[in-house]
Parts: sequence; structure tokens; C-alpha cells
Amino acid sequence: MVANIIFKRNMNIGTGAAENDGEFLSECFLETPEYKSVLDFEDKKMILLGRTGSGKTAIINMLEKDVDVFISVKPDTFALQYINNIPFIKGMKDEGINLEIFYKFLWLHEIISNIIKQYFAYNRKDFFKAFTEKLCSNTRIAQLKKYLDEYGNIFFEERSAQIITTEIEKKLAAELGFADFAKLRGTLSERQKQEIQTKASQCINSTQINQLKNVISLLKEYLENNKQRKIIVTIDDLDQNWVDDDAKYKLINALLDAIRLFVDVPNLKIIIAMRADLLAKTCKIMKRQNEKDVAFTLKLNWTRNMLIDLLNKRVNFLVYHKYKKNVKVNFKDLFDCEISGIKGYDYILERTMMRPRDAISFVNLCIAESDDADAITPAAIIMAEKAFRHDRLNSLSHEWANNYPNIMTYIQTVYVLGNKFSYNDAIANYKDVEGVLLSSNKNDDTIVEMFLSCEKDDNYCKTANIKKLLNVLFMIGIIGKEDIDGSIVYSTPNQPILNELDYIDDIKFVIHPLFAKHVSKIAA
Repeated sequence: MVANIIFKRNMNIGTGAAENDGEFLSECFLETPEYKSVLDFEDKKMILLGRTGSGKTAIINMLEKDVDVFISVKPDTFALQYINNIPFIKGMKDEGINLEIFYKFLWLHEIISNIIKQYFAYNRKDFFKAFTEKLCSNTRIAQLKKYLDEYGNIFFEERSAQIITTEIEKKLAAELGFADFAKLRGTLSERQKQEIQTKASQCINSTQINQLKNVISLLKEYLENNKQRKIIVTIDDLDQNWVDDDAKYKLINALLDAIRLFVDVPNLKIIIAMRADLLAKTCKIMKRQNEKDVAFTLKLNWTRNMLIDLLNKRVNFLVYHKYKKNVKVNFKDLFDCEISGIKGYDYILERTMMRPRDAISFVNLCIAESDDADAITPAAIIMAEKAFRHDRLNSLSHEWANNYPNIMTYIQTVYVLGNKFSYNDAIANYKDVEGVLLSSNKNDDTIVEMFLSCEKDDNYCKTANIKKLLNVLFMIGIIGKEDIDGSIVYSTPNQPILNELDYIDDIKFVIHPLFAKHVSKIAA
């Protein structure tokens, strides 16, 4: 019994999803080194990288209380669907003409207009007054005034992105000599497409992009003289269905290029949160060099002790504040029992993927299984584990659906090999692994297609297939590899995938404890 508590199934330590975590997030937030890095305006890291449930959105939600001006740019409200369906733009896109410079302009415009509206004033007069009183850059201010005279209240209108897109369309149509791509569909030569590409880039670069760079330069000078207020612009939910997949990677690639223009602006940080796999796929599809972003990337890594600290905060908040028990209770107090010779708290942590959402969810399920009890028993933990395993499998399937729709089948292949197996074991059991994979009804899957296309006697192909399958299983967290000291290493932001050296010397792999086949023994 802990602090005379009777557990109820409606008790919990928060939701694990930052957008719905309310009081627990604000009261129990753990200020990790990554959070402090985000708040350090001398630190130029802008890409917050982590798996689903690693705390990206929690960090973004907590920033609002620690900065003077907090701006959230939501991709799904950014009119990108509208712009992509403008006939002129859609026609260029359908003809395979690269619109990356246009997408870069849209991001720059959206970020700058939000800064101007929220940091300065909501009208043009006050905006110019702030600039002219503080700056000596009369030439650049005059250029900006001319730009605004031409396009109206470009930074202040709610539909400014659509308005200026229409203006660009008119300019390009006049420059190119035609506006209706529908009539030209399929008739353009590669030379004509290249000419359109060049003129479109020149048009957008010479007017919109250059003028926005001028605004950034003015912002830099202004904020160097006004260091009292700090600004953070956040962009989250890039992995959601905010635009079609065909455009998503182009837009993300353009965003990654756009935010670099703000690096030298003092007291301003642009923070974009994204999954590691989304960045990797963007780099692959857009042939983007990973090295370009390394210096600006902040990877979210959680240690065992950090998770314990987080759970301690939440458990104590539940007991002390919610149930008015004047006693300090921590995570280990609630789970000081044994399962198969393992302490309950270790048992739980071993079955998470070292992410806050996993740990919070598992603990909540344990509490729910302890309804009307005065202690969380090993039996309750084992019952909760079944529900947690089911939830995690569903989450993994959802998280990786676009890249690997047959995740559940992949896991079945591992059970052919056993809870612990070597790389050579996987090669030796190729036929059994192949049989499980090809039993899937989904053929729109890169792994399944690789196995389907492999000739019967092509050993090189079989080896490549096993390596690819093991790499995916490691990346999504289903298996870990045994290190030279006997410890098990799972995928982390610092080492998200296996490399060639991980297959030499007959490396050993183990199924993650949550997914392994076993019978847990409850201590008497």
C-alpha cells in the first residue's frame, strides 16, 4: 500500500500526447538539455528531430511561457492546398517544372508576415514607424515601401499568400507569353520547360525573394538594437496530412532551405519539429545532402534516468496535488514488485522505447488494471502489458504506414527466427522469412517487392534483402543489436539505422522485450 491510495481506473498521470496533456504538461514538464538548447538564442539548432512520442510537441507547447513573442505556423492552415490548385501553378507542376523556388518564397512570406503582424503592429503605418525610428537603412526601407506600394498590405492581409501568388501568376504569364498550361499540356519540349523554369526562378528571385531577404536584413538590424524581446516561430505537424505526398517532400525541402536565412537574426529562432524518418525520406526523395542540416539539428534522446525523473514528477503530482495526500510518492514506490526476478519499474522501462509517451501510457494502463486496489500488483502489470503491446503495434503501424505498410508482417518474420538470433541465422532461414513476407496481401511495399523480385539462386540478392529487412526492424524498434559488452542497443536519433559493420562477425539481434514471446513469472 502506498500513502493509503485506492487506485481507480480513471486515475492517470497525463495523456502522453502533449496537445491533450493540459495541467500535467505545465506542472510536470522536465526541462531537458534539448529544451535548454532551444531556449538558447546563441544556439543555432532549429530542427527538432525525434520519433513519435519523444516530446517534440511538448517542447513546442512549453516554449510559449518562456519567450516574449511565440508564433505558431500551422502547415494545414497555410493555404498550400489552395495555392497548389491554382490552374497556372498546377499546370507548371503537372509539366514537371520545378517549383522549389516558389515554395521557398511561400515559407519565407508566411514566416515573415507572422513575425511582422505579431511582433510589430497589425497595420502598415505602425510597422513603418517602428522601422524608421530605429534604423538608418533608408535605402532598404525605401525599397520595402516600394514593394508594399506595389503589392498592397502584403504582410497584413489574411489571404496575402493567395494574393501575391496571383500577382506572380500574372507576371509569369506576361513574361512567358501564355497563361493556360492546359492547352499546352504534353506539347512542351524539354528546352521549353527549361526556359519556363529559368524565367520563373528569375521572376520570383528578382522580386519576391530579394525583397523578403531585404526584410530579413532589416529585421536583423532592428533586433540588434532591440534585444529586450525574444521571438520563437514554431512549425509542427509536418508529418500530418496537410498536403498531398507529392508536394510534401518538396515543401519540406524548401522549408529547410528557407529557415537558414534567419540564422543570423538575433533574438529570433525558427524551430521546426519533425520525425527523423520524415527528414530522412525528404533527403532521399529530394536528393538533399544530410550534411546541410547536421549543424542545425537537435536530436531528442531520452535516458533511463530522465524517464524516471519525468515519471516521478507525474506520479507525485497525481498523489500530492490531485488526491491531496501530503506525502511524496515516486514512480519506483508504485512499482516496487517483481516479475520474473525483475523489479516492476525496470520491467516497465524495458518495455518502452525510451520515450515519454510510451512510459506514461504504460503506467496509466497499470493504474487502470488496479481499479479499487491499494497497490499495483505484478498481475496488473502483465495485464496492462498486453494492452500496451496492442497499442504500440497500432501506433507503429500508423507511424510507418506510408513507408512500410506491412509492419505487422515484418514482425511475424522475426518470430520465425526466435527471440534471439544472429545475422547468419536470418540468412539460413531465408526461405521461411520469405514465406511469411509473401503471405501478405499488400504488394505496394518496398520490402515485399524486394523479396518478390529476387531470383531463386541469387545469393547476393537474398543477402541484400535480409539486411534491408533487419535494418527496417531495427529502425522501427522491433529488434536491437547486441553490443560487444553484451548490452542491447536499440535505434536512437544518434544511430537510427544499422550500418554495414553491424552485420560482420555474425552480430546477434534480440526482439524488443515488449514484442518477444515469453511467459512472465510473478514473484511469490
